[in-house]
Amino acid sequence: MRRRSRDYRAEYARRIARGFTRGLSRSQARGHPRPSETPVRLKGPAFSRQLEAGLRVVQSGKTLAAAARSVHVSPERLRHYLAASGMAERRGRRWVVTGPDKRSRRMLLYSRGGAITITVNLDNAEQIGAYMASVRAFLGSNDPSYLDFFDGQSVADVTGKKHPFETDPNALYRLADTGSENFEDVYKIAI
Repeated sequence: MRRRSRDYRAEYARRIARGFTRGLSRSQARGHPRPSETPVRLKGPAFSRQLEAGLRVVQSGKTLAAAARSVHVSPERLRHYLAASGMAERRGRRWVVTGPDKRSRRMLLYSRGGAITITVNLDNAEQIGAYMASVRAFLGSNDPSYLDFFDGQSVADVTGKKHPFETDPNALYRLADTGSENFEDVYKIAI
């Protein structure tokens, strides 16, 4: 079967026309905006464990090239991730991590008899982490006193909606049997 040849000129013209209908300039429609123009995609980079490990290496004081080499990615990819995440900036010839990690996180939470995933800020993430550690301690020991601190408390997500902590032992046993808790989901960064 013979392949149909593509009409690249027509494809390019359609892309530019779609961009003009959206109010974009020609360079924005192409996907390569000028430095003075805003990028078309304002969404940050997707979370990557590999690139987060590179961020930690840069934070320890190594150069960007050495950090990229240690996590097996290109320096350009790590540089783009650092800049887009807002966690590091270039000072002189080096990349420096600018401060504590204040990015929001998507976290698993047991609330109202179910397992939900919510996006929270750093303070609430620490509170959910303490709650989930108490739940694990309760499930390992069958001692409900681990849950007493969280009885009647709730946590707010980034939109302000409150989610009460589940402290009913029977509900927690049922949720633990479903296997909904996964370690990777407890502190997943939502960039």
